[in-house]
Amino acid sequence: MVLQRELKGKRVILYPAYFDSRLSRSQGRRVPRELAVKAPSAEEVARAAREAGYDAFVEDGVRYPRVWWLSEGRVVVEKKGKSKTKIIREIAEIMVRRRSKG
Repeated sequence: MVLQRELKGKRVILYPAYFDSRLSRSQGRRVPRELAVKAPSAEEVARAAREAGYDAFVEDGVRYPRVWWLSEGRVVVEKKGKSKTKIIREIAEIMVRRRSKG
């Protein structure tokens, strides 16, 4: 098993709330409304991350502190030399594209 300190700086944590169009920025949304989707799941975020070429896995039962009453889980994604902001935007674009396909 890999130790936590070995992973520090090599991964980012993404919560579904970052991509939720129902939330305001102060409630935790990290993307513009046009790149947000309604009620994304942690599994949907992980699938989009994998489609973008990242190694990703879901941690169930974890709560985002800003919306602590929702137990939606979180996604751990390898950084691959990109900033968290760029990773979030890439994943958001994929999620919007997948949802618009129907």
